[in-house]
Amino acid sequence: MADARRTLTSIGVDVGTTTTHAIVSRLRVETPPGGAASPEITEREIVHRGTVRETPLLDSETIDVDRVAAFVDRELEVAGVTAADIDTGAVIVTGETARRENAEPLVHRLAADSGQFVAAVAGASLEAVLAGRGSGAAARAAETGGLVANVDVGGGTTNVAIFDGAGAGNNGTAVRETRCLDVGGRLVTFDDRRRVGSVSPPARTLVEALEVPIATGESPTADALDDLATAMADLVVDLCAGPPFDDLTRSLAIGPLPDESLEFDGVVFSGGVGRLVGSPPEDPFAYGDLGGSLAAALADHAVVRSWPVLEAAADIRATVVGAGTETTALSGRTVSLEPSALPLRNAPVVAVPAVSERSGEALERRFEASVSRLLERHDPDEVDAVALSIDDVGPLAYDRLRTIGDALVPALEALSPSLPVVVLTRQNCAKALGQVLRRRTDRPLLVLDELVVGDGDYLDVGEPMPGGESVPVVVKTLAFGE
Repeated sequence: MADARRTLTSIGVDVGTTTTHAIVSRLRVETPPGGAASPEITEREIVHRGTVRETPLLDSETIDVDRVAAFVDRELEVAGVTAADIDTGAVIVTGETARRENAEPLVHRLAADSGQFVAAVAGASLEAVLAGRGSGAAARAAETGGLVANVDVGGGTTNVAIFDGAGAGNNGTAVRETRCLDVGGRLVTFDDRRRVGSVSPPARTLVEALEVPIATGESPTADALDDLATAMADLVVDLCAGPPFDDLTRSLAIGPLPDESLEFDGVVFSGGVGRLVGSPPEDPFAYGDLGGSLAAALADHAVVRSWPVLEAAADIRATVVGAGTETTALSGRTVSLEPSALPLRNAPVVAVPAVSERSGEALERRFEASVSRLLERHDPDEVDAVALSIDDVGPLAYDRLRTIGDALVPALEALSPSLPVVVLTRQNCAKALGQVLRRRTDRPLLVLDELVVGDGDYLDVGEPMPGGESVPVVVKTLAFGE
């Protein structure tokens, strides 16, 4: 019998607007004896915290991929591990970096070079969640049963994740929502003579709206910098406190904004700028950007002073800690696998809604519509696999699973017979559903259960855990140029 305990070695790499850093951690996996209980990650230990380095650029639009890759190689060497030792983890590009011209090839290269099952990730919403898990905000929500917001203020963006300790999910918390904004300390940079070196498009939007005299090559007045930093702090507060939202908040928002305001039981600041809110630098130009001034403006903000601010377990490293320790989930034990297809990377997910309410032709049309939506979004020749996510198959009876199989298999005929298909369910039925499907089709199939995966997500699936009863899974976004 396979040992019910195992340790996974995980890496997290964050290539941000201002800095790049990596961590290596150990994840302890335990499988409860007997029954159908799923394996769980029970302990997370960071064994190496890499040096925080400035993100290298070849020019204003291009990341120096070779130097970033060399950074990561050096951290693995210092940690005493090789890429072959890495079992899981994630590489994430964040903030302004996700908009660079070569962000996508960079993150995929780093993920492939760092281990056999390391995810490539980009997207402000997922960044918000990872930062909140890495900073300890999710754990604080779980401890108190309250609503805790993590406000991750970085060089390019501010990303807020709100965790509900009364909900269910990783760390005993549910992610209530995320809110993301194009506001960060690196949107304006300065040279060593305190002249403006660059003004990013979001900052230019603010400069023009406020009519403050800030322009490249000039030395702005202290009042102009204070006005801009104060306006940015107001927008961060508005992002957290709204709705209603200021028009500038709406214009700089990344993704949708919520329709209702929330009252927080705790607020945690993280990120390169967020960590400075507790003690802003005396020299506002200390970091060659607007970060110090923005941190000071947040620290002095009346609304921020009224918040129940909690200490972060990790601040500047919050996102990389989340990427290295919190991205991997484990499927249920009743899986149906095609081992030759593993590991799988970047399988686009389409949801199949309201399955439990339909049968016969209506159910087949439901599957056909989801496959058609998948083909509209993605060229099947450019992906290694696709995934269909079913929230609720209906009653967990064999006749019902046969009904699902009879409707699903014809819908898959629109896909190449050699293209692997991952079928995901929240219910504990993957092995039985897999048996039903394999009697109806010879295409490569993986059926995984006890996973929550949304429409538009991407999926990575690793090789089976010892005993073959579960697989590591990363559910992620890939929103480059967001």
